[in-house]
Formats: sequence, structure tokens, C-alpha cells
Amino acid sequence: MDDSRFAKGEYVVYGTNGICFLEDIKIMKFAFDSEKSTYYILKPTSNDASTIYVPLNNEKLMGKLRPVMTREEIDSLLLGLKDKEIEWEKDRRFRSENFHEILINGVTQNLLLMIRCLYMKKRELLPLGKKLPTTDENTLKSAEKLVEEEFSFVLDIPKDDVSGYIRALIESSEKEVKN
Repeated sequence: MDDSRFAKGEYVVYGTNGICFLEDIKIMKFAFDSEKSTYYILKPTSNDASTIYVPLNNEKLMGKLRPVMTREEIDSLLLGLKDKEIEWEKDRRFRSENFHEILINGVTQNLLLMIRCLYMKKRELLPLGKKLPTTDENTLKSAEKLVEEEFSFVLDIPKDDVSGYIRALIESSEKEVKN
């Protein structure tokens, strides 16, 4: 049974591991397996020492795997965010659980909406001399890392330039709407 969605040598996104190189596709048997299975062997670009084995017959783990976005998909996604938002949840525990789910699922649109929500809250707290709770700040950093890694990879720009790219694209589209 080989229902491979990806080919050896491709780059993919795997959950919170971000961009990974699909190094190989092998039939293997681990000690905890009762039988041999086909595995994707992934190497995260952010950690050369790490190797991830994803069994093709595990729907949950395969659900974390997706193709790297194209430049067109990134631009379309960014332009489509204008009318969407995630509301700030006052209950810290509930908010933390929701944000954790967004991080784990790794859906770029939801990551971007969550980042915007956290930025807006951060901006609201600043004049009051307050900061985001540590959990929210850590969530923001994790989400930014995932988005910056993929956008930087696809757009072939430094990670530090990703936020400028996003702002420029959104601002230019807003100017077009006004004209």
C-alpha cells in the first residue's frame, strides 16, 4: 500500500516542525510496530540533527503534513485576511487552549489571524504600561517563527523581511481599493 502524496526530494511543512526536506520514503518496522509500514523520512530545515519518521498509515500524523505554499498562495491568503479576525478571549485558560490548537494544527491562515489578534492586544496594553502574559508572548513567537520560516523559504527573502513583505502587500491592496 503506497498512497504517497509527496515525492522524495520535496519540501513539505510538518506541523510545528515547519519546513522539512522529504529525504526518503521507506518501508520500515520499528520495535513498537506489529508489522512493517511505509514512512516518510523528514529532515527539518531548522534542525539538521533531527529526523522525523511519519507513518503513511497514521491519519493523525499525516494530517500535520502539507505542501509548502507557493508565492501566489501566500499573496492570496494575505489579501483574503482583511475581513477575518480572531476575537480576544478574556479567559486566559480557554484562550491558551485555543491558541495551542491553532499552533498544533499549523493552518497558516489561522496562525496569521492569531498573530494579528496578539499584536492588537499587545498594542492595546502598551500605553497602559502592561505586557502580554508570558504564555501569549510565547505563543506569538512560535506562530511568527512558523509563518516567517515558510514565507522566507517560498519568497526567498530573509526571515526579518517577512513582516515588511506582509505589510507592503496589504497596504498596496488597500490603496488599490481606495482608488
